[in-house]
Amino acid sequence: MNINRSKLEKLAKDLRKEEPRPAHVKLANFEMAARTLDKCRASLLGIEGEYRFGCPMDQEFFQEAVINEEDFKAFVATGASDQEVADWLAQHASPHAAR
Repeated sequence: MNINRSKLEKLAKDLRKEEPRPAHVKLANFEMAARTLDKCRASLLGIEGEYRFGCPMDQEFFQEAVINEEDFKAFVATGASDQEVADWLAQHASPHAAR
């Protein structure tokens, strides 16, 4: 997997110092998506602190959206912005899953 560190470093939260976005914050109409994205970016950079990308809450999001965790991670690794991730979810997630 290619990781665009320079882009990720501009977007990622350092979860050793701050929390990811709350689970209720929606991205592409999915609850937990923004939080999962924050954890994914941080884990790719090794700054996830106590948070774990792929935890049961993240798995709930992946199941609800009907997307593959590794596909999501690979796209996030490109340094995609929140809007680009939202667009990717709109294209790849189940259209009936978003609330």
